[in-house]
Amino acid sequence: MEQFSSLHTRGSSHGGSRITRRAYNKPFYVHMMDEAYRMWDQIEREGKTKLYTNTGILVFGPRTSPDLKKTIASLHINEVEHEVLTAEEAMLRYPHQLDLPFDHKCVFERDGGTLLATKAVSVIQRLFTEGGGELLDGHRVKEIAPGPIVRVTTNNGDFTTRRLVVTAGPWAPTIMAQLGVKLPFKFSIRRAEVFYWRVEHPELYSADTFPSVILYDDTHHPFYAMPICEYPGLVKICPYATVCVDPDSRDEQISPRVEDIQPYVAKYFKGVSTTPSIYEACIITKTPDEHPIIDRHPGHSNIVFGAGFSGHGFKLSPVMGKLLCELAMDLPPSHDLTPFRLDRFNKHSSKL
Repeated sequence: MEQFSSLHTRGSSHGGSRITRRAYNKPFYVHMMDEAYRMWDQIEREGKTKLYTNTGILVFGPRTSPDLKKTIASLHINEVEHEVLTAEEAMLRYPHQLDLPFDHKCVFERDGGTLLATKAVSVIQRLFTEGGGELLDGHRVKEIAPGPIVRVTTNNGDFTTRRLVVTAGPWAPTIMAQLGVKLPFKFSIRRAEVFYWRVEHPELYSADTFPSVILYDDTHHPFYAMPICEYPGLVKICPYATVCVDPDSRDEQISPRVEDIQPYVAKYFKGVSTTPSIYEACIITKTPDEHPIIDRHPGHSNIVFGAGFSGHGFKLSPVMGKLLCELAMDLPPSHDLTPFRLDRFNKHSSKL
């Protein structure tokens, strides 16, 4: 059940592209990405549609950056193929694109790349319906009544089910609260600012000549960049989600904060305009530790939540969906769910 249309732009999974990587500083994500890559390949084959482009990914920052150190350590521990480069070595590799301070360090992961977001959602929905599933657009959930048989009331009628999976994006906090799930924190619902910048020489920023990029800056304002793959002649360079919003009125919020990213574009990239050509936005729902919740309702085991994906969800979505299915069907989880349990925030939270 979807409150908007099946390919809407109100949540976290629309738009042209998303970075895909094993270059995480948490080993459990690295393990999950191993399976995610296999599952994306399966989705491409079954859907007969190319979704993934292998560009490689370059993660860089000051040598003292804790996040960069953890990322390199995680890749090493998990035996992921990678190269550690000095800033000078990285600039020799990308002499016409990058301008890095010499106190920076880089790690290059060969398997990183980009996923086509809206196209991937469309393919997955098509495979779902071809397999017998039904997508109900325009069904805004008004109430959920727990029990052995769960009743879901929407603006388009009532539905009953023995098992329910709730993946409501920025609206998940509202639904969880209505179901009596008490958490000792508030989800942080943020608008991700997405900017596209014109380049002087598009051939230097194509997927064949330029990798995806993540910067851990010493001012604690990381950003990411992606080669041209959506709009001709435009490279994607964006800050991580910055502005808190209400998901029901996000388009009425303040104007884009281009000043958050302009200094980085001017400092690190060559031949890129200092003014963005296109602005887009999506919503990111964060938990305090920036790891999602994948768990059952503490009092109703036939209701399962997937919430607060904190910017990790899209690349991992086949695995996340599999885990949610396993929970709903009382199957052994294929990955350790300890990092994603509800009670990690409060071991003494009430069991309803």
